Amino acid sequence: MKIGIVGGGAAGLAAAVTACKAGADVVLFERNDRVGKKFLSTGNGKCNFTNRRMGAQYYHSETADLLSQFVSQESVPQVLDFFTDLGMLYREKNGGYYPYSEQAQTVLDVLRFKLESYVGTRVRVYTDCRVTAVIPLKKGKVRLEFTEEAEGWKSVPADLKNDQQWNETNRGRITVDRVILACGGKAAPRTGSDGSGYTFLRDLGLDCVPVVPALVQLVCQEKDLKAVSGVHTQAVVRLFVDGKLVDTQKGELQLTDYGISGIVVFQLSRHAAYGVSCQKEVTAELDVLPELSEEEWTELLLTRKKQYGKQTMEQFCAGLLHKKLCAYFMKHCGIHPQQPMDRVTDLQIREFAHLCKCWRVTIIRTNGFDAAQVCAGGLSLEEINRDFSLKKYPQIYVVGELLDVDGLCGGYNLHWAWLSGMTAAKSACSSEAGKPNEQISAAE
Repeated sequence: MKIGIVGGGAAGLAAAVTACKAGADVVLFERNDRVGKKFLSTGNGKCNFTNRRMGAQYYHSETADLLSQFVSQESVPQVLDFFTDLGMLYREKNGGYYPYSEQAQTVLDVLRFKLESYVGTRVRVYTDCRVTAVIPLKKGKVRLEFTEEAEGWKSVPADLKNDQQWNETNRGRITVDRVILACGGKAAPRTGSDGSGYTFLRDLGLDCVPVVPALVQLVCQEKDLKAVSGVHTQAVVRLFVDGKLVDTQKGELQLTDYGISGIVVFQLSRHAAYGVSCQKEVTAELDVLPELSEEEWTELLLTRKKQYGKQTMEQFCAGLLHKKLCAYFMKHCGIHPQQPMDRVTDLQIREFAHLCKCWRVTIIRTNGFDAAQVCAGGLSLEEINRDFSLKKYPQIYVVGELLDVDGLCGGYNLHWAWLSGMTAAKSACSSEAGKPNEQISAAE
């Protein structure tokens, strides 16, 4: 079986290794000058590559009712066994699995070393090479058309010349038995994710769920956030779209001069992105004192006012909240930092307490794809079989970020990449590859 893989990211590399182990001949095309460029930055360079807690509830999709047919708790040992077989040691921290070295480079190295062991026998990897067309042929085969992407590829390797037609314009084509599309979405375009995979899908007559940035910072309408820029605090963040609560997350909130960030915001960002794209009103309610109820916090402040009435408001708030937040809330309540507490009204105290618990900001947009970790949207799960092959063209598989599946922070998106790449490759190498197989259904 000859398998073409488009994209040398996490899903593409997992597919290539799996296919080689199964005895297939693999040709992998990567438009960058090296494979694995994107996931080197995951987990702040530590590469949280999967999670002990796994299931459909950790993912988003327009067809969420189908997710459980693809990902489950049982898929975690599959991923761990895959990396154990590559010789990688790993450790668990708060549910997340990391390479023992806590370096993303380790994950790339073990994948690359394994592929290199197959070079000359099972696999050929061509970098600086862009696939421009994916064309299904009769009898279940597929033609890939491609072009040289950069001057780094000075000459066409002889073995590739022998496999396909090549001309002086540095364009060529190759015919393979199966194709695995693993070319990523649009997030982090500097790493090569330019959205070209969606073009392939459209050319195949397939519709995609609109794609928006996800796991990304949110930009706010408020112009005075520079005063609290740089603040990190534990918070509960509630996201509202047209006044309706759509999600709530708890974690570390980071405030910037343009808006809000941090993992707690990333988890909500896909909902905000879709809300803004549909021109709906999107707001976030920030609770920067999640340990106390508003009533408890108000009562504490009023009690302290009686005890420390001669202190200034600045002195009174020392140690209660981040200094920048105290100053910001005081300004919005009309309280001067040097104002004695016995001159601050109970109404102002209650207003101050309410702002700490229910500070509302208006979201006008997300940061762009260049800042996003992943995309939301992509090819609907209704278009694929359980082995990630297309229902319309079973000889073509779609994996990773090209699908309408995006996970929470915590290794879930990489897990999806490994799992989909491995599953597709196993199927593509089987004797039943390319034949209509068991289809997914919402009723199951």
